[in-house]
Order: sequence, then C-alpha cells, then structure tokens
Amino acid sequence: MSRKKKRHRIDYKEIELNIMPFIDIFSMLNTFLLFTAVFLSVGVLEVQIPFLSNSPPPDDPKDSRVFQLSVDVTKDQVEVQTSYTRPPEQLQKFPFPNNPEGRKLLHQKLSDVRKKNADTDKATVYSDDDVNWESLSAVLDSVMLRIESDPVFPPVKDAKNKDRAELDAKTFLYPKIVMGSVMLK
Repeated sequence: MSRKKKRHRIDYKEIELNIMPFIDIFSMLNTFLLFTAVFLSVGVLEVQIPFLSNSPPPDDPKDSRVFQLSVDVTKDQVEVQTSYTRPPEQLQKFPFPNNPEGRKLLHQKLSDVRKKNADTDKATVYSDDDVNWESLSAVLDSVMLRIESDPVFPPVKDAKNKDRAELDAKTFLYPKIVMGSVMLK
C-alpha cells in the first residue's frame, strides 16, 4: 500500500504556469475597449420650441438704428464709409491716399467720427488682393490705435469685463476691428 501512495504523489514545484497568452488577450481586449469607448458619447441637445402668443413681440435692440464704419483699402487709396443700418442711412464717403500723409489724415477723420459717435467701437476693414501687408498693417494701425492727441472715449456700456474695456478705451481708437474681405475660392 505504501507503494501506491508514492506513485500518485505529485511534486508541485516542477509545474510552471504560462500566463503570457492571457496577457496578450487582455491587451487586445483593452485596445478594443478603448476604440469603442471613443464612439460612445452622450450628447445633450437643447431645443427651444416656439410658442404662439397674442402679445406683441418685445422691442429688440438689434432692430434699432446703429452706426456703421467701414474702411476700404486699395493699393492707392483708403476710403472711409459711414452709414446707419436703418433709413435714413446718411452714407458718407471720405477718400484718402494710401501713403503716410494720407494715413495721418485718415486717423484724424476717424477720430472726428468717433467724437461724433462715441458709442461705436467697431470698424470693418476691407482690402483688395493687391494690397501689400506693410500698407494694410499701417492702415490697421491708423484705424485701431489711439495717439496722444486723441481724446479718451468712455468704454462701451455693455462690456462684460469692465477693467479690460477701460484699458481698451485708453489704448485704442476702435478696439474692435473686423476684417471683412474674406473670400473663399
């Protein structure tokens, strides 16, 4: 009987467990898990449903008459146009040569326009394709930057950051410049 017991006895020290296939499988599962997690995203859409009402629509400040200033830059000339969004438009055009003396006159005219319309802080600049960058940047400086002889205009009333608006009022003649000549070909 002792022989049988010796024969069935197993030595556990000699067995090695190979876990490399398990590591390979789990690394592949992690890869697929990450790829599928990217495509699973939860989005929230806010939908405003219109409603019917017999009351008159509220007065929209966007419907009010707003002053517009645009600067059209060509190779030889800079033209300032002022108008209003609602009739009477009162369109006015002021041409200036595109050279250093003309840009000084341009800045003086823009300062006068800003004095008459202190609440306007935006100018739209249009440029032709043949205007070189040095000329365009000089016109942008004339439109945007304030010089010492210019008055300091009060900041815009609806500014979100009051400190930033006050700093802009001391630094810029027109702090908001819109480049309006973007064309997609």
